[in-house]
Amino acid sequence: MAKLTKTDEFLERLGIEMDHVKAGLIELKARGRKLGLEARLDFEKGLESIEKTQKDLKVRMEEWAKAGGKAGADVKTGLERAAKELKKAVGDAASRLK
Repeated sequence: MAKLTKTDEFLERLGIEMDHVKAGLIELKARGRKLGLEARLDFEKGLESIEKTQKDLKVRMEEWAKAGGKAGADVKTGLERAAKELKKAVGDAASRLK
């Protein structure tokens, strides 16, 4: 088996984190259905924002992967920070539903 490059390892790790975020969003949607109408509308607006951020991050990851890592460490740092903020947003939303 060929050894993964650092870029491949980074994208794999980030992809796993995004899978966890996606699972968290699915769980949040299920919990959100239990809310009253007004609260649910506010909650869903917040979820839409998180989902847009998740999709944007996925696009940026794909663009970085196509660039072959030549885009630089600053892009990698930005992707990591965005993933961390997205994961925190999902966690914060989940804690508000408990």
